[in-house]
Amino acid sequence: SNSVFAMPRAAWSTPYVSYGSNFQGAQRLPQGVCYKREFVTPLEEAELVKAVDAEPWLGTLRSRAQQFFGLVYFQTNHDMPSLQPGSETGQRGRSLGDLPHWLLPRVVDTGVFSELEEINQVAANEYLQGSGIGAHVEDPVSFGANLATLSLLSPVEITLTPVEQPHQGDGGIDHGNWVKILLEPRSLFILQDDSRYKFTHGIRRSKLVTLSDGTRFKRGPDYRRISLTFRELLESRRKLLDEHVIPRCNNAVEKT
Repeated sequence: SNSVFAMPRAAWSTPYVSYGSNFQGAQRLPQGVCYKREFVTPLEEAELVKAVDAEPWLGTLRSRAQQFFGLVYFQTNHDMPSLQPGSETGQRGRSLGDLPHWLLPRVVDTGVFSELEEINQVAANEYLQGSGIGAHVEDPVSFGANLATLSLLSPVEITLTPVEQPHQGDGGIDHGNWVKILLEPRSLFILQDDSRYKFTHGIRRSKLVTLSDGTRFKRGPDYRRISLTFRELLESRRKLLDEHVIPRCNNAVEKT
């Protein structure tokens, strides 16, 4: 098979990270996390927002609005079989061609995905003032090993938690076993390997976002963030083999 040439390590950025007090006893990002600041320009960001907003958003999920380009799949606990077509013959979303022509090739050029055809779904999510997404692992039966998310318009923190960590109790006591990564507007965020399979990721509904300079950004009434997540919806939906996959980007950045 052809070799995959990932982005040079220097091309990846060091994300702004905060660690919980009990995070695995070591302040180190989970394997397979990569981050690229300013992956698109402000003009390109505006072009992407215009392209996504050209069609109505789907308000199917209570927590946030969505749109799909390519194949459709909703990862939800709601008992709604109509949301789970899950195959090539199922419902299709908007055409991938509705997105700017430069977008998918640029994502593939990072080396995270082996080829253009590996990305057969782009999921757009709209987060407003009180929006979030519960901690989850992207369904390994349905999705491939590589996930990439492009953030637009506003910052947010994404929380990664080891899958074996029980959920926070009703008392609201912080278990401290988490890492938060700041997703800045126009940044690309990658989950592979351990970070993809051994950690949940979620976005809390916090009103305050800690920025890289330590200041707090308030998610006010006019807050809006759009994310575009690039994935491979597996045609067979067979369970992936439980084998070690070497991530195509390796950003083992330690926070000092």
